[in-house]
Amino acid sequence: MTTFGVAGHADGVTVGSSSDASSSTGSSSSSSSTGSSSSSSSTGNSSSSSKPSTSGSTSKPSNPSSSTNNNSTSNSSTTTQAPSTSVSTTAPSASTSTVAPSNYSQDNAYYQTSTAAQIPNSSADSTPSIYAGPVLKTIEAAKSIDKIDTSSTEAFIKSIADRVRILAGKNNSYASIILAQAILESGSGQSNMSQQYFNIFNITGAYLGKSISFKTEEFSGNNPYYIEQSFRVYSNYDQALDDYINLMIKGTTWNSEIYAGAWKSHAKTYQEAAQALQGIFATDPAYAQKLIEIIQEYKLDAYDNVDSTTQVVDSKIPESPLVASKLDNSAYPEYNGVEYPGAESYAFGNCTQYVYNRIIQLGGLVGTHMGNGGEWGINAQAQGYFTTTVPTEGYAVSFPPGVAGSSSEYGHVAFVEKVYSDNSILVSEMNVKGNNIVSERHISAGVAALATYIQPK
Repeated sequence: MTTFGVAGHADGVTVGSSSDASSSTGSSSSSSSTGSSSSSSSTGNSSSSSKPSTSGSTSKPSNPSSSTNNNSTSNSSTTTQAPSTSVSTTAPSASTSTVAPSNYSQDNAYYQTSTAAQIPNSSADSTPSIYAGPVLKTIEAAKSIDKIDTSSTEAFIKSIADRVRILAGKNNSYASIILAQAILESGSGQSNMSQQYFNIFNITGAYLGKSISFKTEEFSGNNPYYIEQSFRVYSNYDQALDDYINLMIKGTTWNSEIYAGAWKSHAKTYQEAAQALQGIFATDPAYAQKLIEIIQEYKLDAYDNVDSTTQVVDSKIPESPLVASKLDNSAYPEYNGVEYPGAESYAFGNCTQYVYNRIIQLGGLVGTHMGNGGEWGINAQAQGYFTTTVPTEGYAVSFPPGVAGSSSEYGHVAFVEKVYSDNSILVSEMNVKGNNIVSERHISAGVAALATYIQPK
């Protein structure tokens, strides 16, 4: 097996097939009980209720729940004790506007070896929406979520809603549902799980090898019980949101469409979407009703007006310096296969080394210590590179772990060759079809929205 997305040499390290490319249990837990079933009680409560996740586990995870000490004002009974004292850290060693091809077949999975079978697309990418509400033609790009305002539920909504609206709409999902879940699961951002570990949806399992253990409340019918569960630890809120959206559209290893009932292609209204999550995403018997009441109280359905046809624009994004290298046919020169000085910082034949070499070939510069493929976005920001969430030609694109079929340990990085008018992208990349093999792939607008784009210097 080959490894991909790795920053440095990974001798002896292999990853499984892309079907088990998600982290540990991947389930998201939530008993989501608040002091009452009304949305107003959720402002201080972190309720959670067992949502199976993108995990690579072979058995269904038990449905865990929210964390303890999650809020100061709620009557939540989801978690009854503080987390264990240590966090597990065992980690593995403006755009070109052309029309996207209508007959492409998106490779939504990596090949771990050159002979591995391709995993089918998620139908979330291709199934038409049956949502009948208003849809925007264009929308201004939203910044990634660096911090949240927990002074009130309204402030919390304002701090995440613009980003949620775009990611949800581009991925066939109801933003209103996701916002309501964030309010309910994190107590409007006031929970310990949210403030210390950025896990605003109480997703269980491990992320990049990091997790925290909580005792949580679950339900069997109307009867509560308690279970110790591991929850994912993130580096920031945007990382948590990307991971959550990926879970909702990819499902679990045993059922890729476990959450399909909540997609806009299956649910005409947010009420139907909420009911579709009852007993699947959460064990709390009143979960769907709580979501509906929160949506109605805060009028969250106003954020459901983005879909795959909405164009995300940002006039402030600087052009890539690599655009000057384009040929007369408006395409970039073919990859020359040269290994430039500094390329030895990245694993041979991997995506990281390819993007490094590709950028230098085209006249740009990028650092030799950008990390694994899924870490390029965060590390680029820390190193002073301009980054954006809007697909941009001539930029490097960093996919979080598990997104676009990437490894749940390493993520992936590629080079944006072209951006289409629907915000989908054409990328060139390495180690998707085998070590040291360069290939191209068309990435849907929904998946592209989950990535971070890095301007070369």
